[in-house]
Amino acid sequence: MSEYLRLPKSMWPRRALATLYVVDGLGFGAWAAHVPAFKQLLRLDNGSLTLVLVSVVAGSLVATPLTGHCIARFGSRPVIRTVAIAYCLALALLAQTSSFAALIVFACLFGASKGGFDVSVNAQAFAVEQHYGRSSMGFLQGCWSVGSLLGAGAAGLMLHHQGTLRFDLSLTAGALAICSIAASPLLVGEQTPPQQGAKFVWPDAAMLKLAVIAFFGLLAEGAIADWASVYLHSNLGATLSLAAAGYTAYAVSMTATRFSGDWLARRLSAKRILQASGLLIAVGMGCTLCANSFALAAVGLMLTGAGIANIVPVILSAAGRDTRMGPGPAISAISTVGYCGLLTGPPVIGSLAVLVGLRVAMGVIALAGIIVAAGPMFLRESVSQPVQASSVAA
Repeated sequence: MSEYLRLPKSMWPRRALATLYVVDGLGFGAWAAHVPAFKQLLRLDNGSLTLVLVSVVAGSLVATPLTGHCIARFGSRPVIRTVAIAYCLALALLAQTSSFAALIVFACLFGASKGGFDVSVNAQAFAVEQHYGRSSMGFLQGCWSVGSLLGAGAAGLMLHHQGTLRFDLSLTAGALAICSIAASPLLVGEQTPPQQGAKFVWPDAAMLKLAVIAFFGLLAEGAIADWASVYLHSNLGATLSLAAAGYTAYAVSMTATRFSGDWLARRLSAKRILQASGLLIAVGMGCTLCANSFALAAVGLMLTGAGIANIVPVILSAAGRDTRMGPGPAISAISTVGYCGLLTGPPVIGSLAVLVGLRVAMGVIALAGIIVAAGPMFLRESVSQPVQASSVAA
């Protein structure tokens, strides 16, 4: 009987971290789905909205190395307790936005807390994997996608029922804060003592090729998150709630495909998965940008979501098998480069939109898909082997 009672408790760290991944994704999904509402409320043009997105990037770039230093000194568990609450507070501040200047400042704070949250939960993921002796990255990334889906879906429903930015984001921030406070004490500490002076490890030639693919894959993901609903609203005339529903369709497709990633990895090589992923992104975005109706554009976004879903899990898995750098440094380096792509995508699209229009600018996403599809041709042979057995259990 006592063993039965201990079994659920033994799963608490993994479930707590999964909850925090959901919180991370839900906050991001809520922000992404409300971007058109911010644009409408403050009457922003594409150039002004780009400045807002750049401020998110700036905040993240400043916070990411600082968070890494704090994790090296104190461990991921205490850092998560701080940045998770900061993330919720930043979302609540966005809800109070009443001017363009305030939006710039609050978006920067949101970006800083988001970058810190991402780094800390990914560091904790490695601690959880050591705790259980098995990989959980695919499952946890799927949880992030579920959170993003829930955030976008809830935002769409609230906007459809005449919700306001202040009410929607305040309610979301409060709910996420409660979940974060409940989950944080259940996390595990690192098995090895935190090391001071941890340094970024630049990939070697082989890992750099993977990093380039990760960069463009995450560039596409970041651009879709911030600009897809804006495109549907501004270029196709969709209502705010329908534009949010379009992003939700993308998120549903990405989530379902991500949870199937381990099944695919047992049957197909990493090269084949990456090639198929890149082609799906290119075809999906081509469909969206050529569409004159919301329905066809949404189908294109769903194809794009399916393409984006497994790029990062496949690349991180390949990096983990690297014997020269070792799994930790290789994954850390590629994650850093890929994260730069995630942050770069939105402002690049916005800057180009000012010059050539949003429809043409979003063609960069299709180009990123083509690069992802072509990239595996230059990978070494060891990357092409299918995974023999899945170690991720949901």
